[in-house]
Amino acid sequence: MSKTPIVTTRLTAEARPRQRAGGFLAERLRRKGWAIRDAAEYLGVSRQRLYYVFGDPSRARLWECAIDGMPVCSPELTAQLRAARAAKPGRNKPTTLVMGEFEIGDEVMATRASGLADEDGTGEIAAIRGTKKGKDLAILVRTDVGEDWFPEVDFHHYFAVTGLNRLKP
Repeated sequence: MSKTPIVTTRLTAEARPRQRAGGFLAERLRRKGWAIRDAAEYLGVSRQRLYYVFGDPSRARLWECAIDGMPVCSPELTAQLRAARAAKPGRNKPTTLVMGEFEIGDEVMATRASGLADEDGTGEIAAIRGTKKGKDLAILVRTDVGEDWFPEVDFHHYFAVTGLNRLKP
């Protein structure tokens, strides 16, 4: 009895192509030479926002247009984006609040979702209480959804001051 080899069309685990995150939009970026981090910096959004858009089947078509319209990523462009990221204030060092750094009415922008504001959402400083010396400084942030007190460390974790004051003309 002769043994005939069994032929299969299944791929072994080693031969299967690795599925990469992000779906077809992320694949379009990769074909143009973009890393997700650099593409997010170029588009002015966070990496988390890009991944959310990639996974959202009901995303606005403008995202596809924006990615299609991006140039091929060159080494020079990558170097410029990385230099801009490294030069951002507070990068690679903890930010500490200095009294007088801001005042009531200053506009703040959420650097990450805080429960009070989504990333890139804006609000304003409504009140400040406590003392810097006592390490009990807290900042009241008011947004369209409500307001909440943030200890200094949490404030800097979720918000950045934009430099605008809504109370001053």
